[in-house]
Amino acid sequence: MTSKKPFSIVAALGAAAALALTACGGGNADADSAAGETVTLNSATMVLPKTPNAPVQNWIYDQLEERSEGRIQIDRTEPESICAAAEIAECVRDGRADIGVSIADYTPQLFPTLTVVSIPFMVDNSQALMQSLHGANESNEAAQAKWDEVGLKMMAAWGPGKLILGSNEPMESMDDVAGVRYRVTGAFLQRAFEAAGANVIALTAGETYEGIERGIADAVAWTMDGAVDYKLMEQLSHWTDPNIGHYTAFSMWMNADVYEGLPDDLKAIVDEVIADVNSGEGMKAFNGVTEPQCDALLDFANTESVTAWDEAATEEWKNAVQDQLIEQWISDAEGNGLTDARGYLEAYQQELAAAADTPDLVEDPVTACVARANG
Repeated sequence: MTSKKPFSIVAALGAAAALALTACGGGNADADSAAGETVTLNSATMVLPKTPNAPVQNWIYDQLEERSEGRIQIDRTEPESICAAAEIAECVRDGRADIGVSIADYTPQLFPTLTVVSIPFMVDNSQALMQSLHGANESNEAAQAKWDEVGLKMMAAWGPGKLILGSNEPMESMDDVAGVRYRVTGAFLQRAFEAAGANVIALTAGETYEGIERGIADAVAWTMDGAVDYKLMEQLSHWTDPNIGHYTAFSMWMNADVYEGLPDDLKAIVDEVIADVNSGEGMKAFNGVTEPQCDALLDFANTESVTAWDEAATEEWKNAVQDQLIEQWISDAEGNGLTDARGYLEAYQQELAAAADTPDLVEDPVTACVARANG
C-alpha cells in the first residue's frame, strides 16, 4: 500500500494552529486541537444517484457529518469522476481518494472475503447478508490480515438486491430454465445457469433491452433494477424469485492510514456509524427505493405475475451446483491471498445462521414484493 497524509488542508491548518498555541503557552493545546479538528474526506464512487445503492452510501456520509457536528465533511464527487469503477479501490489505496464505493468483483485480488457473495443459494435476505459480511470480516483473523495487507478499512458491504428472473413464460423450476437464452452476469451465476441447461448470453446492462427486443436473449437474471429502471418489464411479463439470493456486492472502504490518523473521538464516530449501517440502517435506506420499484412493477400493465419458487424447486438447483461452486470459490479466494478461505466461509455461514434468528431483521424487499403480489 502507498501511504498518504490524510485529509484536507483544514486538518493541516488545525495542526499548525496547535503548534502556535503551544509556543505562546496557550494551555492544553494538544487536547484543544484534537477536540476541534475538522477533516474533509474525498469520496470516489460508482454508485448512480437514483439506484437503491445511493441511499446506503448517502446515509453513511450524512451520519458521519451529522454525528461529528460538521467536523467530518465528505467531498461527494460524481460517479466515476475521479476514477473508473474498476479502479476506485486503487484510488483509495494510493490516496487519490479517502473513501471509495465499488463492486468487490472488479478487484477480487483485494476483496476475496466479499466475493463470497458470488456463491448462489447462500443467503435469501439482504440484511442478513450485510450484517454477516460485516461480522465475518470483523471477527475472522484471515479476513483481518487481508484487509491489513491491502491497506483499507472495511466500512460496509451490501448486495444490490436478490436475483429475480424475468421472462415471457412462467419459470418455476430448473426444467423451465433449461434451453432458455438467459442474460446472466457473474462467473459463478453463469455456471449455475449453465448447469441448469440454460444458454447463457453475455450482455451489458445497457445492451439488454435491445437484446431482448431483437431476440438475442429470451429472459434475464437481474435485480429489481432490471425490471423497473432498465424498463425490462416492458418486454418481460413474468418475474420470479428462485431464491438464488445475491450474486455480487457493493462495498465501501476507507484508506487505513486515513482512518488511523483520525482523532480518537472522530474515529469513534466512524466506528459507531459503521456499526449502525450494518445492523439495519443501511437496508432501511435501501428499501426506501426498492418499495417504489415494487409499486411500479406490480402496477405495470404488462406484468402478469410476480412469484417465488417453492422450496423443493430451489433445493433441486442448489443441490446440483452449490458444492462445486463453493470449492471453486475457496480455490479462487486463496489464490487471491485469503489464507484459510474455508475457515472464513465457515465464519460467514455462522454469521448467516445467527442473522436468520434475529427477531427484528429488516425484511428483504424482493420477499416483501412477492408477498404483496400474492397477498
